[in-house]
Amino acid sequence: MKLFFRILLFSLCIITGAASLSLANEIPSTQDSSKYEMLEKNYVKLEISEVKTGVDISILKPLSSLLKTLTTKYYSLLNWTQRIRHANLQIENYDRILNFGRWINDTNDDTCFNTRALVLIRDSANKDVEFKDNNHCSVATGKWNDAYTGKTFKSSEDIQIDHFVPLKNAYLSGAHKWSFKTRCLYANFLGSNYHLLSVNSTENMRKGDRAPDHYIPPSTEYTCTYIKNWLSIKFLWGLKMTVPEAAAITTFIKDNHCNARSLYISSHEIQRQSKFLKENIDLCEKLDAARKITTANP
Repeated sequence: MKLFFRILLFSLCIITGAASLSLANEIPSTQDSSKYEMLEKNYVKLEISEVKTGVDISILKPLSSLLKTLTTKYYSLLNWTQRIRHANLQIENYDRILNFGRWINDTNDDTCFNTRALVLIRDSANKDVEFKDNNHCSVATGKWNDAYTGKTFKSSEDIQIDHFVPLKNAYLSGAHKWSFKTRCLYANFLGSNYHLLSVNSTENMRKGDRAPDHYIPPSTEYTCTYIKNWLSIKFLWGLKMTVPEAAAITTFIKDNHCNARSLYISSHEIQRQSKFLKENIDLCEKLDAARKITTANP
């Protein structure tokens, strides 16, 4: 009943708007619009609780500040507030390589595996993957139980690594404000087993950069988990949602009878992922340096 009460409250918030709207300190650019993405005035923000409205939890905060903010063991992923900017916001056009970099190889892990290979190894059911004959750093076969389709695949050619909240979606919903090092770490983040996920290539291309209002995996058994993971990443990284995105999530929760007790995240998980981020924030430092040289000397 508590879940449906929250859903009802959110639906009323979307309809009435004025009672929960607040002005964000974001002023639109007046430059050439062809070079910019346009963000809608209305957006939805994930809050930490009904009581502490306006207080943010994000693993991007300094760990000491985050620890002071955390006051309970569990936080609901269903506390949302609709907000409004002064006007539509223009930001620079999304560019995958320029904004987020590429798969990287952590020079501190004593392997030749890049992020893609590490995720393939992690997600393979038998863990006993085989590598390409001409490249022992590249995974050739394994056993991947794809959560999106419910099917099993054995060739790495059938698998892509999905950024659960896609890079462009993240960029438009808040990552445009981050440093390159932070965005690059987001693109290579191994702090949870769902931020990056081994999924069927065809299905991942169907998903593209779509949010739940335009894409949901065909395996209905995975719907509630998909929604929870989506909300968790948005919550942990301080990313916003569009109004249609939030409305679609509300509908999926109701129609699939998702367990309200599962739509929470623990303070332990928040701290764990925050610690991972802080320890790996310089993972892309060399790539960042190379990018700056390239940008300075086009």
